[in-house]
Amino acid sequence: MSRRRKLRGLGAAVLAAAPFVFQAPAQAGDAGPWICLTQTRGTGAEVARYPLGPAAEFRLSFIHSVSRTPVTDHYRVEAGRIIQTSEVFEAHGAGLPSIADDVGATGWRHEDGKFILDLDRETGPIPMRIQAQFKNTLHIADRDLPLADLGQAALTLAPCDEETHQ
Repeated sequence: MSRRRKLRGLGAAVLAAAPFVFQAPAQAGDAGPWICLTQTRGTGAEVARYPLGPAAEFRLSFIHSVSRTPVTDHYRVEAGRIIQTSEVFEAHGAGLPSIADDVGATGWRHEDGKFILDLDRETGPIPMRIQAQFKNTLHIADRDLPLADLGQAALTLAPCDEETHQ
C-alpha cells in the first residue's frame, strides 16, 4: 500500500472518529449553572441552591402588591451573571414598567391580555422580600418553588458554584 493511500485511510479514520473524540460533554445530565438563595438579613447564610439545567433559565413570579395581579420576571444566567429577559404583567402599578424605553428594554407588546416588556438587562444579585400572601415563587424548568416555604422574610438570589458546600 502506498504511503499516500495509508495517509488517506488514516485521515478517513480520524474524521470518522472525530465526532466521538471531540464531542462536547453530554447535556442530558448537565446541571448547568446553579442559583443560590441566601439570607438578605442576618448572617447571609445560604438557605437553598438549585441547578438551572442546560437552559440556564429561571422565572420569579409574585402577586403585585398594588395592582393585586400576577407578575412574572424571566431570567437566564450567562457567564455567572443574571440577565433579565422579560417582565410579563397584566396591569400597570407602582414599580412596573410603563414606557417602552425602560433600562435594557428591547421590545414592548400586549399579547393575550398581558403586557410584555422584552429585556436584555443585567441585574446582579436579586434581593427579595418574601410574603406568603404575594405568592413569591421561583420557577426552574418544570419545578415551582414557593419561596415562603423557606421560612425567610428576605432572600437574595444569585448564581453560585455547585461545588460550594452549605
